[in-house]
Amino acid sequence: MIAVIGDPETVVGFRLAGVKKVYEYPGGDEEVARVLDRLTKEEVALIIITERLAAESGNREKIKAINEKKRGVIPIIVEVPDKKGPTVKEIDEIEHLIKRAVGVAVT
Repeated sequence: MIAVIGDPETVVGFRLAGVKKVYEYPGGDEEVARVLDRLTKEEVALIIITERLAAESGNREKIKAINEKKRGVIPIIVEVPDKKGPTVKEIDEIEHLIKRAVGVAVT
């Protein structure tokens, strides 16, 4: 199952693509951390969250904690750009996930 957490403009595309679990937040909402907790307890294989929501209110720390606690690769949490474009990040989370799954950095 796939779940999407994002702003209204971003999630509408995922709704049109048939994603049923869509959580819409305009930003600045602490509810996102609670939704992440709930989704990790459910059988959600892929959680897509916008970069801006991931960066707000300690959500990135929550994502890191979820990734450290999981025993396998599920759930995979992927940050995607929103309508404003990509944000500048110190660490590329996708690269980190690949390194963790494969065991080496793939460039």
